[in-house]
Amino acid sequence: MPRAQRLSADARRRQIIETAREVFSGQSYRKAGTADVAKAAGVSEPALYRYFASKKELFLATLRSTAPKLLEVWQEIASDIDDPLETLWSIGVSYYDHLQHHSGNMRLQFQALSEADDPEVREALRENFGGFVTFVADTLDEGKRRGIVRDDIDSRLVAWQFLGIGLTLDMIHMLGFTSEMDRSKAEQWSRLYQEVLRAPREQTGVGPGVRAVSELAAPQGWPLEADA
Repeated sequence: MPRAQRLSADARRRQIIETAREVFSGQSYRKAGTADVAKAAGVSEPALYRYFASKKELFLATLRSTAPKLLEVWQEIASDIDDPLETLWSIGVSYYDHLQHHSGNMRLQFQALSEADDPEVREALRENFGGFVTFVADTLDEGKRRGIVRDDIDSRLVAWQFLGIGLTLDMIHMLGFTSEMDRSKAEQWSRLYQEVLRAPREQTGVGPGVRAVSELAAPQGWPLEADA
């Protein structure tokens, strides 16, 4: 029987981080132990310490790995949609779809918020959420340059509002209020956000063909976590 191919150090480190995401999101940081992560990753605890010097270092690495993956998905959506506001509509609805099947990343962020009194955890969260806000604000600024988004709005302020919608969806999902937010309502909520920001049509020259993209868009994938 052929021996299984050994993972490279980088691949093993990534595997441990992915496993740690599930462990840390399933219980509090203080309760989760490196022994739990090592067992889930299929490595010994001493082997895990060859990659991460402490539980905190592993937790921070897991937390910091979330934002780049999410931003990569957002970039992919943006590359396929011409209208910046339709891009944000698609991102919002795709996030709703994602929550129905995968919630580890969301739960990890909430677990980390409970540890935000630690300066290093707080800084990791600031980096994550700062990156999200910058992406949305840049998308809105591009819309302003093209006459699609109103000039009188503060891009970073309404970018935080966009993240607030996502956090509200998280709470609805976590607290079991899912009957109050089906996909059609999530679409409507995203469209309300979109329409408040859109410049008057007579100034943009944007016709109904572009505005109908959100009505025709199929659910987007959200490949941040492995299928259950």
